[in-house]
Amino acid sequence: MRATDSPLTTVIRVKGHLVKKAQRELAVLRITREKEEGTLESLEGRQSSAIREAARKKKGRAADLQTGRAFIQTLSRKIDRQEARVREAATREEGKRGELVGHSQSKQMITNIDERRKVESAKDKERRAQRDIDVVAQRLRSES
Repeated sequence: MRATDSPLTTVIRVKGHLVKKAQRELAVLRITREKEEGTLESLEGRQSSAIREAARKKKGRAADLQTGRAFIQTLSRKIDRQEARVREAATREEGKRGELVGHSQSKQMITNIDERRKVESAKDKERRAQRDIDVVAQRLRSES
């Protein structure tokens, strides 16, 4: 610790690292959620086009119709699973956002305490210096 550092400097530095780590993790979770949402949109698009194709082919072989229906059902199940993944990713992202807010508030609180301590220390130094000046001035007056 340097001579100018306060006792809280290390705590503030650690809190800063925690904030940066949470920010990085939040960015990764945001990218993951966006990727999951993209996959969901892709599946929904495939399902829409399969439904349009099935509606266009109202008449056809029974095997083709069953295959198309089974494909649409499979896509529906995949969409349900993907929606669950999107919700889970969003939940993790919200949790990490809350953690980031907590770390940021904690760091800010410690920083504010350190600033108040520094201001009080500076005022105390100034009072002591003024007292010393007053004592010297009083001695000079008493000697003359």
